[in-house]
Amino acid sequence: MNRFQPYIQWLLERRVLLHVLAWLGFVLGWLIYASLWGNNFYELVVNKLCYLPPQIIATYLLLYYQLPQQIYKGKYVAFVLLLVANMYFNTALARWIKIYVYEPIMNQNLAPDSIWSILTEVYPLLGQYLLWVAIPPALAVILKLLKTHFSEMGRYEQLQKEKATAELNFLQAQLHPHFLFNTLNNLYTLSLQKSAMTPTLVWKLSEIVDYMFEECKADQVPIQKEIQLLQNYIDLELLRYGDRLALSFAHEVDEPNTFMAPLVLLSMVENAFKHGASGDMGKPIIDISLRVQKGHLYFRVFNSKVKSVQVDETAYKKGIGVANIKRQLGLRYPGSYQLQINEEATSYEVILDLHLQTQAMELIS
Repeated sequence: MNRFQPYIQWLLERRVLLHVLAWLGFVLGWLIYASLWGNNFYELVVNKLCYLPPQIIATYLLLYYQLPQQIYKGKYVAFVLLLVANMYFNTALARWIKIYVYEPIMNQNLAPDSIWSILTEVYPLLGQYLLWVAIPPALAVILKLLKTHFSEMGRYEQLQKEKATAELNFLQAQLHPHFLFNTLNNLYTLSLQKSAMTPTLVWKLSEIVDYMFEECKADQVPIQKEIQLLQNYIDLELLRYGDRLALSFAHEVDEPNTFMAPLVLLSMVENAFKHGASGDMGKPIIDISLRVQKGHLYFRVFNSKVKSVQVDETAYKKGIGVANIKRQLGLRYPGSYQLQINEEATSYEVILDLHLQTQAMELIS
C-alpha cells in the first residue's frame, strides 16, 4: 500500500482528472454490464453519451450547491424543492436528447414530440428517464458522505493522537524536575564534602540529562538505552549510599534491537531509592531485575523499608509516581500490561508485565 501512496496522493491533488476518470469508469462499467445482455455496443455507447449531460448536471448541482448550501446549512425545505426541480429538469433534458439526438443518429424516423409534451408528460419522465438520471447523483452522494465520514474519523483519530502525545509529554515533564531535584541535591552534598566522586556524578548526570531531553523525544527507543539510563541512575545513587546499600541490578535481553517507550521504568527505580534506601539508616536492600524475551518484558523492583510509617512527601503512591506510570502505560500500551504492587510493613515491590510487540506493530502501522 505504501508503494502506491505517492501515486494516490498525486491523483487526489488533481481533482479535475480524478472526476474525469470517475466518469470514464462509470461509463465503461455500465457499457460492459449492458453488453453482457447481448445489446449492440454502438447503440449502447450512443445511448450512454446521450444520458451523460443530464447526469453530470444533476450530479454537480447536488454535490456542489445543494449539499453545502442547503443540507449543511439546515435549509431542508429548499433542498427538497430544488431536488425535485433538479430531477425534473434533467429527466426532461434526457428525454429531449433521446428524441432529438439519439433517435436521428440511430436512424429511428419517429415523429418528434414537442417541447411542451416533453415537459408535461409526467409518466415517461418518471417511468423511463428518472432512474437513469438519478443513479449517478445518488452514487456520488454516497461516496461524498463516505469520504466525509472517513475524513472526520481520520481527523478525530489525529486529534486523539495529538492529545495523547501532549499528555505523555506532560507526564514525562513531571518526571524531569523530580529526578533532577534529587540528583542535584546529591551533587550539592558531595561538592560540600569536596568528594572526589563529584566529577563522576556530573558526567553521569550529563548523560542522563542528554538522554531525557533529547533522545526521549522519540516514541520508541532501544531497550538497551533504557537499561543504560537505569544503570547511570543507579551509579549516581551508589555514589551517595556507598557500601551500606545492598543493591543488585540484573538484566537479560534476548534481542538488543527491541524497542520500548522511553522513561517508563525510571520512576519505579527512583521510588525504590526515595522511599526505601533514603529512609533506612541501616542496611537497605534494593533488588532490580529486567528480562525481555520475544517482545515480552518482565520488570521487578524490590526495596526494603523501615517499619515505621513514612510521610509520602512526593505523593508517589497517590500522585506523580504510581499515577504517572499507570497513565503512561495506559496511553502507550493499552491492554498490554499488568502492574502489580505488593507492599508489606518492611518491603515494597513493583512488578511490571509488559508486551512490547503489540505496541511496536501499532506504531509501525
